Amino acid sequence: MPHINITASSTGSNAGSCGQLVEYLEKENNLKAEHKAELWFNQGRDDLRPYEVRQGIDSNTAKLKQHEAKFYLVNISPSQKELAHLGNDPQQLKEYARGVMAEYAANFQKGLGPDDVKWYGKVEYNRGYKWTDPAVQQGLSQRGELKAGPQLHIQIIVSRKDMQNQRLLSPLTNHRGQGKSEAHGHKFGQFNRVEFKERSERAFDTQLNYRRDLEESFRYQNTMSNGTAQERAAMTLELRDTQHERQQQLAADLRRAEELRLEQAQKVELSHQRELSIQQEQRSNRGMSLGM
Repeated sequence: MPHINITASSTGSNAGSCGQLVEYLEKENNLKAEHKAELWFNQGRDDLRPYEVRQGIDSNTAKLKQHEAKFYLVNISPSQKELAHLGNDPQQLKEYARGVMAEYAANFQKGLGPDDVKWYGKVEYNRGYKWTDPAVQQGLSQRGELKAGPQLHIQIIVSRKDMQNQRLLSPLTNHRGQGKSEAHGHKFGQFNRVEFKERSERAFDTQLNYRRDLEESFRYQNTMSNGTAQERAAMTLELRDTQHERQQQLAADLRRAEELRLEQAQKVELSHQRELSIQQEQRSNRGMSLGM
């Protein structure tokens, strides 16, 4: 599944200006010529400059107190298999990111659409190893070293306030519409992060026509990591059944491919025999003409 994570920030606190985070996300551009810089994008534009991002987020903080969160960071990282499916195409990944943010808006259960959320995305092409990565801890790689293979991903800075600078949108809230007051739910929303990831995965499969195996689905991975023993056992049985069906389908496809190959070979052989027969008939006719 596409790894989608929501955090406060990757540079410290999100209670002040987003300037430090914007600067950090410009790190790849700092190594490029200005005319080759990767510009920011949002719901309707692909040509946003860093200062527009800072101004857009920092000016959208009405009635928020100094210590309160002003923005969040959304990371969208497809797997290697998913990147291969979309041809490592940044434009397709941008369109998928727009679909993710539409799901983000809807998940607050406030009747919001994609145009109601203020956000800015940045495509990144590389990833470096962190000290928490097993390869670094095992001494196989060094912290900061670039990871091999396609590493295309997107970082999104999203304002805590909606586009009209009125409603609070807090994706890290634990409120689910139960156990707290209706007023609290109306103020902070109901953001179910599990449902958000599930819907974002479905958006990838639908938008990009991706056929997802059970073992790479969020439902499978979440169940095997967080489910009860009974739920994990049921999921293991379901995986076994789907793998058996997949093997049967593969065997059927191979049989059909072999049948088509044999049919084509027979057609070629018949065509070759007809050609030989015509050539023999032509030689016979020429021999009779010469005999006369």
